[in-house]
Amino acid sequence: MAAFQDLHFKELKLSSFTLDNLQEAVLWIASDGTILEVNEKTCELSGYTRDELTQMNILQLNPTEFVADFPAYWQKLKEAKHLIFESKHKHKSGYTYDVEIRGNYIEYNGAEISCSVVTDIRKRKLEQELLRTISERTAGLTGQDYFHELTRFVTSTLGVRYAIVTECSDITNTRVRTLSYVDNQQLLENIEYDIAGLPCEVLMRGKDLFCPVDLEKLFPAEKGIESYVGVPIYSPSSKSIIGHIAAFDRVPMRDDQNQTDILRIFAARAGAEIERLDALKKLQLANEQLLVQIHEIEDLKNQLQAENIYLQEEIRLNHNFEDIISISKKFQKVLRQIEQVAETDATVLITGESGTGKELIARAIHNISNRRRKPLVKVNCAALPATLIESELFGHERGAFTGAMERKIGRFELADGGTIFLDEIGELPLELQAKLLRILQEGEFERLGNPKTMKVNVRVLAATNRNLESAIEKSEFRPDLFYRLNVFPIFCPPLRDRKEDIPFLIRHFCVKHESKIGKKVSAIPSKVMDALTTYDWPGNIRELENIIERAMILSRNGSIEYGDWIPMAKEIKSAKNKLLRLDDVERQHILEVLKQTNWKVSGDKGAAKILGLNATTLEARMKKLGIKREQ
Repeated sequence: MAAFQDLHFKELKLSSFTLDNLQEAVLWIASDGTILEVNEKTCELSGYTRDELTQMNILQLNPTEFVADFPAYWQKLKEAKHLIFESKHKHKSGYTYDVEIRGNYIEYNGAEISCSVVTDIRKRKLEQELLRTISERTAGLTGQDYFHELTRFVTSTLGVRYAIVTECSDITNTRVRTLSYVDNQQLLENIEYDIAGLPCEVLMRGKDLFCPVDLEKLFPAEKGIESYVGVPIYSPSSKSIIGHIAAFDRVPMRDDQNQTDILRIFAARAGAEIERLDALKKLQLANEQLLVQIHEIEDLKNQLQAENIYLQEEIRLNHNFEDIISISKKFQKVLRQIEQVAETDATVLITGESGTGKELIARAIHNISNRRRKPLVKVNCAALPATLIESELFGHERGAFTGAMERKIGRFELADGGTIFLDEIGELPLELQAKLLRILQEGEFERLGNPKTMKVNVRVLAATNRNLESAIEKSEFRPDLFYRLNVFPIFCPPLRDRKEDIPFLIRHFCVKHESKIGKKVSAIPSKVMDALTTYDWPGNIRELENIIERAMILSRNGSIEYGDWIPMAKEIKSAKNKLLRLDDVERQHILEVLKQTNWKVSGDKGAAKILGLNATTLEARMKKLGIKREQ
């Protein structure tokens, strides 16, 4: 019996010792709310003695709404046997603090008792609130901006003057560089330094450091700094030390170990961003290395057999321009200009040689403009007789002139709310230029045979292969109209200045004409591609398309073969070996093509088709250059 009593006594002592040394508070509560017993942790958290607590009701310690209706709470606990919830306890000094309560219902010797285990969750709540605030303040920020905002937040949260975030700058962790350095919310210049003899040396060895006063006694190198708190920054993936975060001041710091806990939260966020940036740098480096390898592979590829397949998938730029194909840096400027001007209603003047794709540019501007749901109306000013251009542009009433058998709506009316594209604007007769100027200025015109003024809302895009400034000097074009048209000029470079596009244009035209010709081209030998890339293409893209169509007709077994269909680049010089003027070069080239076609201008086998020009445009050029058929 004595042995049993001794064992029982030891068990009681062990139980009591265990309860008093728990990190959680434990309270035994009667069914009327009276506190029956508590452990030491309850006294420590609440500020009351054990005698004081055992003479109190639980409502004095926990006045929250959940417990305030104690009979209802007790009934709920009795039914569930076990409840877990967050609440607040009131300290003896008057303030409240956050707790988590695990209530357990027990029946002991016929009495109903609640054994509640209470955990102090102030630190957890602080972390949650800090993380929420950090997320809000740094939302959308990355890199330098992220670290700047983080250090500013550290100084305001801890109430200190300085804050710093660093990353290791060598593999020995003896040198760091700052990612952000703040003094009184002002950013200081980033620096790199050795950590020997400095407080951060402790941090880089994996230890926290909290020195609320007299820092200079421990670290004489820190002249003028009185207080310091810092923690290491760990990599989220490798758990290795990758930097440190610290806050310090010239005056003593609040002696509160929570400072270190708070800083660890900031360190975790900084570590994630440092690792993200490091991964981004590695990705960029890998991409650069990949590009080098791609270039090396490309160089090796060019050394393969002469009949190596050269055909590649069509490459389109990311501008959503359906028919524009280019990888040329020169053409990038054109595409940027298209995007800049498209959403405005500004008048655009597109210049460039024939066949360079001026109409495609106009169509691209319209298709991404705010007017894209309205029509794009095209007028070729060079293709219409001078007597009909006015009627075509502005319309006419029945009987307005001989042959006007019915009323006709003009192109400007058709384009109301949309866009009109005036191609070859340089060929517009002088007498109509004044009327066009009026529409540009006032948006007004009259139909032929009708004195009533009409108003339209039309955006004007114009194109020409002529030098309009030269035409102004010759009194062939109105200067005021030119200035109205030239609000936003776009120059379309000739194909000879964007030769890197030629292989991709060839692929595009091969695919485009497959169904029309009934042949599919799967390969283009390097010799053919080199010849086509070397040629200067005076007829530009239009000439290239016609040549490829001819090559496809002549192709066999899915391969375009080298032959006399390939235009040869010629060095045209004068008899004295001096370079000719541009007009002379153009005249000589047109003459050579006319001789090849036996002076046939239009039609499928005519010179205009080969040169990639409209027949009327070619005739106009022949007239200007004084080209007449030989007798």
